[in-house]
Amino acid sequence: MISSAFRPAAGVVVLSFSALLTACAYQGDIDNPATLKATWFSYLNGDDIRANCVEGSGRRYRLVYNADYNEQIRSYEVIDQGPQGASLITRVQGPSGLRFSQLRLSDPLGWARWTKSVTPLSLDMVERLDAALEASSAFGPAPSGLQLFSKETYWISSLCRDGQFFFNAWRFPSPRYEAVSFDELLFSLDETGVAVRQPVAVPSTAAAKANVPRVRHASDETGSFFNVKVGENGLVGQQGS
Repeated sequence: MISSAFRPAAGVVVLSFSALLTACAYQGDIDNPATLKATWFSYLNGDDIRANCVEGSGRRYRLVYNADYNEQIRSYEVIDQGPQGASLITRVQGPSGLRFSQLRLSDPLGWARWTKSVTPLSLDMVERLDAALEASSAFGPAPSGLQLFSKETYWISSLCRDGQFFFNAWRFPSPRYEAVSFDELLFSLDETGVAVRQPVAVPSTAAAKANVPRVRHASDETGSFFNVKVGENGLVGQQGS
């Protein structure tokens, strides 16, 4: 799974987030497992959408649902189709153990790929989504300083509308998360057939271990653990193991 790409050897200091983005900027092809491994933080930060968000570029949205990074991540991308409305591309990654059961000789990397669906959205549906995003404060200021731990449940959005880029985030549990209204709409349009993992509260002390390089023991949880920090209009820091 993508998590292994961010697991350093014991005692190795993790690269700063800015260095990761410089070296591994996402430029497309997230369905390729190798691309996904190398560019996840840049994808999460919406760098490709940000770079191409200019006047006349059309609507482009990305909303990522992290329900414990090692258990389930879901990505919802809305791509403007002009008078026809838009396309919704839904992708889901689940636990690697379950996906190994999908291993096929004809596609050795199939277990690492997203489960994916594409759904056409009418103009009315796009307007409903815009209204839900507005009601959730997605086009307002981001909660600068908010820390997000990989085992937590949170949403991150990267939205381009009318040539302006908006970044935002919501962490569970919080009043702000409870005010989110776009989630039910996206889940109802999701045609992947993969059940949504419900939010689970994580002790605040759990995030601390992602910041300390350490020797792993047999009793340790498997997977990757990291923290990201929300800035004024994007992610500004990353630490993990």
